[in-house]
Amino acid sequence: MNLIQQAAAEAFESILDDIGVTITINGAEYKAAIAMGGVQIDLEEGGFSQDGSLTVRMLVAHLPDPAPAHYSAMTIGDHRYKIEEIMRKPGAGVIEYRVARR
Repeated sequence: MNLIQQAAAEAFESILDDIGVTITINGAEYKAAIAMGGVQIDLEEGGFSQDGSLTVRMLVAHLPDPAPAHYSAMTIGDHRYKIEEIMRKPGAGVIEYRVARR
């Protein structure tokens, strides 16, 4: 991790202290920043249904070993989600998961 990536990870850690949400992965609790995923409305029989995806950002240093992979489960509040997409730039201290309700 270069100096800029390190500074970004440290800044993100302070953000987690302020607005972090507790999530559960394999029975262990972690802090993450949660945002609504992209807006997508699917046409269903009888009307439209909104996509219930979220974006979960975590510090790489806080991840369990092994790190959650595609289709791994995580719990946010009372709802279970599965990982559909993982985004991480090489060397970055923050990882982003796109999750959808199970």
